[in-house]
Amino acid sequence: MHHLHRSARRAAATAAILLCAVFVAPIHAGAAGKVSGTVIGSESVASGKWLATVSPAGMTFTTSTDQTATVANTGTIALSGISYKVTVSTPASGSPTFKLYTCTVAWSSNKCSGGAGTQVGSTFSKGPATTVSSTVAIAVGADEYLQVEPTGVTSSVTVTLGTSINPATQLRSPIATNH
Repeated sequence: MHHLHRSARRAAATAAILLCAVFVAPIHAGAAGKVSGTVIGSESVASGKWLATVSPAGMTFTTSTDQTATVANTGTIALSGISYKVTVSTPASGSPTFKLYTCTVAWSSNKCSGGAGTQVGSTFSKGPATTVSSTVAIAVGADEYLQVEPTGVTSSVTVTLGTSINPATQLRSPIATNH
């Protein structure tokens, strides 16, 4: 009888330790933009991925004519902002500059809903990539619209746009990540 009582206490202690390990397991954010959580009490598990793509990612300018691109939230988490990596190639001649603008609707005749859009960053020119942030929210499956405005283009130059999402500050979903 004493042996059965001790085995029952040992089994209960082991179960308690395992239960604690499940409830205090950390939430992991994967390098691939995925996140998941562990439920404690009445909390809910949230999981998903953050991803946004620019199309076209590269624009070649031969004149000072504005060009547009679309940024699609192709992840499963709404974004409260997004960062853009802007790279300007070295032109054969001249020193052109570029400005980047965002709009929540598609650009029409170089206008954002009758306005000028919201500038992101300052002026870009040839040199290393520059990362700038936009606070335009993008819902899952929604788009943000970009316009690149060149000045002083006299020869072929390429502007490349990439996206970056900081999960600590640019995710709209109530997902916690360890930092």
